[in-house]
Amino acid sequence: MLGYVWAFLKPMLLFLVMYVVFSVLMKWNMPNYQLYLFLGIMIWNFFAEGTMAGIYSLLGKGDLIKKIYFPRILVVIACTLTAFMTLLLNIVVFFVFYFFMGLGFHWYLFLLPLALLLVYALVLGVSLFLSVLQVQYRDIVQIWEVLLQAGFFLTPIIYPLTLVPEKYHLYLYLNPMAGIMQFARMAVLDRQILPLPIISYTFVFVFVACLSGFFLFRRLSRNIAEKI
Repeated sequence: MLGYVWAFLKPMLLFLVMYVVFSVLMKWNMPNYQLYLFLGIMIWNFFAEGTMAGIYSLLGKGDLIKKIYFPRILVVIACTLTAFMTLLLNIVVFFVFYFFMGLGFHWYLFLLPLALLLVYALVLGVSLFLSVLQVQYRDIVQIWEVLLQAGFFLTPIIYPLTLVPEKYHLYLYLNPMAGIMQFARMAVLDRQILPLPIISYTFVFVFVACLSGFFLFRRLSRNIAEKI
């Protein structure tokens, strides 16, 4: 009954902890840091939970897959869409705080749906790629959990990008989640657009990840019922 409530409370509690640590105790003076942090946590939580759900999707529906035939890709899509719906609900809550803090409407807000579609495409591509590998190599999820923990700190979620020396920005943007995160924040909070080279790289990376995941899934999922 409270499924979506818990889905909202988890990022909210994480946001409160991070906000107290970095804004109250460490006193980071950054305009609208609350919204900056909240938006970053919501997007990252979707990426982490969406890919984890995607990895387990085929094994979790193993009984159904072994009984009847249907396009196996639908299982992965359904799991990632469920996580995406939670993200959209959290975005609604985010905008309640956004307008409550006196930030008005502007046309750059229309770029946020594009950022959300980008992160969903990335989640879907990674999930397609990892879900079929997880069926054959059951340790894939353990490796991915470690990579997610590292990615949380290598992505500017809790800290502003300005704290990182500019000469290292290029290396941070090699991580597509950094590009998506900054794209969303700059559009919503700064009313700016991410530099074109970074946007182009992020789009290309997401497209390649999605395409690679689809072809690998198509190749390895032909006899997936026997392997499950």
